[in-house]
Amino acid sequence: MATGSGRSLVLCAARWATAVVAIATVLWATGSAAADQQATEFDITAGSLAAALNRFAEQSGLQTVYDPVLLQGRSAPAVHGRISASAALTRLLSGTDLEWVFANPTTIAVRPRAPPVLAAAKPDEKRATHVNTADTMTVLTDLEVRGDPHRILPQASTSSFGFNKSLLETPRAVSYISEETIDLFGLSAVENLLRVVPGVYTTTRFGIQGAVDIRAVPADTYFRGMKRLSLQGHGRSVLAAMDGIEIVRGPPSPLYGMGKIGGYTNLEPKSGRAKTGAYLNQTQGFAQVIMGDYDRREGSFGVGGPLTAAERFDRRGGYYVYGLVEDSDSFTDGVPVKQQVLQAAVTVDDFIGPMRLETGANYQVSRTAGALTGRLTQDLVDSGRYLRGTPLVNLDTNDNGATGYLELHDNSPVNGQISASNQPLIQTWAWPRDATGQPLPLDQFPQMVGIPQSMHDYLTQHPEADPTGLLRAQGVGGPVPQSGAVPIGMVLDPRTVGYDTLDTHRAAAYEQDLRAEFITLFLDLIHDSDPNFTVKNQLFFDKMHQYKNSLQPFVQEQDVRVIEDKLTVTRRLQSLPSWLAVNALASANVRQTVSSGRSSGTADFSSHRTDAMASTWVAERGGMTPNTTFASPIDNPDLYADGFPWVSIYETQYSEIGLGMLFDVDVLQRWNLLVGGRYDTSRARNTDYAGGFNATTGTSSNPGKFMGEDATASAWDSGASWSVSLSYQMPWHWRPYATISESTIVLDGNNNQLTNPTIEHGHLGRASLKEVGLKASLLDERMFVSLAAFEQARVGVDADDDSAIVYAYATATRARGVEAELKWVPLRDFLVSLYALHQKTVFDPNVGSTQLVDARTLGFQDVKDVDGNVIFPAEAFLYGGRSRVVLPADIKKYREKQGNPDTQVGWSVAQHLPYGWGWTLSGNYLSGTCSGRLCTVKLPSSLVFNAGLLWQLGKLDLKLDITNITNERYFRARTGDTLGNVLAQAMPDRQWQLTVKYGF
Repeated sequence: MATGSGRSLVLCAARWATAVVAIATVLWATGSAAADQQATEFDITAGSLAAALNRFAEQSGLQTVYDPVLLQGRSAPAVHGRISASAALTRLLSGTDLEWVFANPTTIAVRPRAPPVLAAAKPDEKRATHVNTADTMTVLTDLEVRGDPHRILPQASTSSFGFNKSLLETPRAVSYISEETIDLFGLSAVENLLRVVPGVYTTTRFGIQGAVDIRAVPADTYFRGMKRLSLQGHGRSVLAAMDGIEIVRGPPSPLYGMGKIGGYTNLEPKSGRAKTGAYLNQTQGFAQVIMGDYDRREGSFGVGGPLTAAERFDRRGGYYVYGLVEDSDSFTDGVPVKQQVLQAAVTVDDFIGPMRLETGANYQVSRTAGALTGRLTQDLVDSGRYLRGTPLVNLDTNDNGATGYLELHDNSPVNGQISASNQPLIQTWAWPRDATGQPLPLDQFPQMVGIPQSMHDYLTQHPEADPTGLLRAQGVGGPVPQSGAVPIGMVLDPRTVGYDTLDTHRAAAYEQDLRAEFITLFLDLIHDSDPNFTVKNQLFFDKMHQYKNSLQPFVQEQDVRVIEDKLTVTRRLQSLPSWLAVNALASANVRQTVSSGRSSGTADFSSHRTDAMASTWVAERGGMTPNTTFASPIDNPDLYADGFPWVSIYETQYSEIGLGMLFDVDVLQRWNLLVGGRYDTSRARNTDYAGGFNATTGTSSNPGKFMGEDATASAWDSGASWSVSLSYQMPWHWRPYATISESTIVLDGNNNQLTNPTIEHGHLGRASLKEVGLKASLLDERMFVSLAAFEQARVGVDADDDSAIVYAYATATRARGVEAELKWVPLRDFLVSLYALHQKTVFDPNVGSTQLVDARTLGFQDVKDVDGNVIFPAEAFLYGGRSRVVLPADIKKYREKQGNPDTQVGWSVAQHLPYGWGWTLSGNYLSGTCSGRLCTVKLPSSLVFNAGLLWQLGKLDLKLDITNITNERYFRARTGDTLGNVLAQAMPDRQWQLTVKYGF
């Protein structure tokens, strides 16, 4: 593997960072005057003072902070015309007993004219203002009340288009989740986001969710506006470490580089600056413990305060440190959740000239395992009836506890040449057709009597396995795979086959050990004291090392690292007509991704081969036995010592260099046009190294072959992106908008790998978004409403394109839907959040694929006795391995993507009561869907309720949460478009957890 890539990356990044800092300093030196001395075009109608101050913040670019109680019942006069920010504020506060002060160069604080007395603060106030008489600068800490429900309302954001616009003015469907919402509703992992955000339902990857899907397709995860590596599901995203989360639907705007079709989740970690943009004036923090069902054991802390070291150099700064340790079990027996997180952030003003330094690190170690419910049938979903049985033939003939690769072929030989479709435990069937050559509907597949030839031969030699002789009496028959024969290892033992009721806490598709280590670093230099001219340089590094040892025998080791530097400059144009205002943004980035790893490259056979209800089931191994356990290349890669060699050994490197520009144009004060474009170029290189084992060649008497030399592909590719949005400010704060855009995307896999065929045929793709919507801020700014109709798709893909492009992550789809979101704070201590989504996603083009199915779907029949009793169910013929059918292209019935419920509804309600008490209620309705594309199993709709009880006593907070309080039994489909027909995840039943938090 390349040894110099790491050093070259560091040198490249260092040179880039030095250059952009120099450019940024020069740009600042030529910048415009201070914000309060400049004239700004204001259009603020008469109304509530709170609404007027919010409009002032949006139009001036200055943050405003205040205690909402102070503004209740107060009104403000209209302010129109081109005047300074100070003059506008003075007019808004005229006739009141309030005054304004600069908390810092970008933040205005509104307070009573009499200085606030810290000792007189209300018990539930989190922090208070503080006047620094030494330099007459008001240093403001977070004015918000602890658990303030107002923070469910959207905040100003730069994560969508880069401009500091309110979400009301942002012409894109965006949802905001505050720290208070995370704490209030116990949002500990990304799957919990479904309670409060539309469109984030995510099918499972063995029950572990690191990233989320948005609108039924994969999405990116951003950290402070910088794209992380693909979070495949090796470690859980710890939401409690975040100050806020934004979910942006649709491909990224030209501000960012290349991303995924679904959109992105932008995580804002707790930092050394308060939410107001100022600094804490004293050390503050918390300590928290969570305990509950399934041995939930979690402890965390956070502490932040002023950075005294910076004060020695006449600088202001702050720090924040967060830590978490968890050692829990989970709903699925034998699946642990162990993680350690340490996160730190430091901020220093005027670090280099006028540039503010924001830097920090996040370190996380996760240890878990994945699990799915195998042998999924409609009967199992409807009634819980589970088909028992263990494999007929013992593959582990040397009794060492695991089956090696050669043992696999010796004891379950294939017929003829080995291929991807002809493996000892993997067989593929052709889709049946009628006399005219047209594909038959699934329910018209021919039903064939008889048993596989290999099974008949075995039972003839071992009649004790068929004591009644009924199986042999069926004769040779049943559907025949493309290879011409079913290997004997795929058949279950008739003596063990029967029915049982599944314990949903047990899972057969079991990953024994999955560990991931993440390191995320950021170093930003920011100049934003003048909202009319800002400069930001962001240097970002993200790294993961993980391994998965499943013994099924799919095994992985991955090392992925990403380094990126991005320079963003905004400039408000001057000397324009009074009816026109233009803010311009330019963004340039360079990014390098290196992904190396090894994989066993075969299937997870235990998804069917293992009996989850076997008497041998133990938490440490699930239901796995020596006959369902396979050698792992992590433990033993020696082919000739009963091991399993590495099938794939690879390294992918690809660079991304891009430049984008955006213009935020206000016309006649009410019309807004956002228009921009971007150009990205990328060089990709992948090497499949010699020493990898080709398991799809040879015969069972001489299976597989080691690669004798490296195979490398390298190419450049490029693409343009653009976005146009138009919105209009109607009376009473209604704002319709329309957005249309196309973006360049990277066709890498969920492990950030690019395959050689993908590179050779073009590793960049395209995605599009068309969205119209209506947003409103109503009822004195206490209600936020967002409606959107959308179509988003991967574009530029034809059915005759190479399969490496058509099936690249993610497969080409087109989604259309409508969504509505409401957030309402009718009273200070009461909040309501509602959303609804209806969406359809189709494959476009309607390509074929290889679908995992069971033997009954293929046309095998039950074997019955003379009384009609089933003694050998049809599924048992192939549950020893994986059976697949080749779905032809362009079958209309299978055009729709399955797994994501078409209709999704979520609600969250919370109230704070007197004497420190409070309560929460949340839940979801999910319509029925199918577990996989062929719809052989239909998952019913689900209605889940969650409730919480709060009690605050001084600095102590207690919270009792109960999830799924009605004990709803439901399933979630498996990730992917080919494996879901016979796999799903049983979702957790009712459980409780207690959170104890002490603030200081």
